[in-house]
Amino acid sequence: MRTLPVVVLVLGLLLGFSAPTHAQPEPRFGAGVQLMGTTVDDNFGPGVRLRSSVPLTQDVSFGLGAGFTGYIFEGRDDASYGFDPQASLIVTLPGRNRQRLYVMGGAGAYVPFGNTAAESGPTIHLGLGKVWLLNESSFFFEFDPALFIGKEQTQAVMPIRLGVIF
Repeated sequence: MRTLPVVVLVLGLLLGFSAPTHAQPEPRFGAGVQLMGTTVDDNFGPGVRLRSSVPLTQDVSFGLGAGFTGYIFEGRDDASYGFDPQASLIVTLPGRNRQRLYVMGGAGAYVPFGNTAAESGPTIHLGLGKVWLLNESSFFFEFDPALFIGKEQTQAVMPIRLGVIF
């Protein structure tokens, strides 16, 4: 199961760095920070997030992202970490000003490692975000909860993210 996140990340990088064709708009890249709480291993911590997206229409984009969270509040000896790649369909809602709401949903994985006994598994996510359009980039804030589908039960993974899209 640990190969799935690596495959998703590699495909995302290939998609993000591929040369655009005449029918394809330029991909956009983003970077930000996240705070993630999870019931998978009962933890909460800060992390970083990278993403790329390709517009499919004016209002719909396909995005690939990956986050890395450090559950460090119990000290470095008891620290654990989480890796959470995702593929998303992003729908930007209509608006008249330079602020827009968007809805995102898709699938991914949650891979905990370090000082934890939690297992990795697939996730399904559905979230809401807001983007502020700047001159050449955008600032975003989003809440994108996910259901972690474990072998015996379903758990919650709840990140809050903010960052910049270039």
